[in-house]
Amino acid sequence: IVPAAPGFLRHLRALCDKHDALLVFDEIQSGMARTGHFLAYEAEEGVQPDVVTLAKALGCGIPIGAMLVGERAENVLQFGSHGSTFGGNPIMANVALAALGKLQSPEIIANVTRQSDALFSALRRMGEELGIFTEVRGRGLMVGAVLKEQWHGKAGDITEVCRQHGVLVLVAGPNVLRFLPALTITDEEMADGLKRVESGLKAYLAQA
Repeated sequence: IVPAAPGFLRHLRALCDKHDALLVFDEIQSGMARTGHFLAYEAEEGVQPDVVTLAKALGCGIPIGAMLVGERAENVLQFGSHGSTFGGNPIMANVALAALGKLQSPEIIANVTRQSDALFSALRRMGEELGIFTEVRGRGLMVGAVLKEQWHGKAGDITEVCRQHGVLVLVAGPNVLRFLPALTITDEEMADGLKRVESGLKAYLAQA
């Protein structure tokens, strides 16, 4: 979980234009309001990709994937040149339409922004007080807490202790704890989850 530095996406756009290449953004995990924008690349103004991929959150648990294509590539795949056994499934398409309506709402975006502030603040405080993180990075509700060197390789062990304290934490490699709470998480749920995370971290450090 490493957010693009300011100007990086514009630089990619310029390079693709220079070499007549397509700019493709994979938004399968970062899209659908996860980062506080409907699509993560929208955090940087003036960038227009040629292709964007979506999946996972697009179906809210129902399997679906989508490829959004701009003018430069819209005629590459002609009718019949690309097929899928379950492509165009009407049930999945209707679920995706409902998800789009909900996840583009101002209420969801506002909740992601508010809960993101709470998550970053709490994790940074834990990092300072417990001496376990070198950095907390990410955007919106897609956050990585980087372990200090003495805890490298232990991300999986730490998440297991957190699970024993009633909260599911993921990893992003062996040295980063990954936090992806629900976009609809409430203030009470966030506070309870963070309390459980802190208990798990303290328990791990006590036994390490």
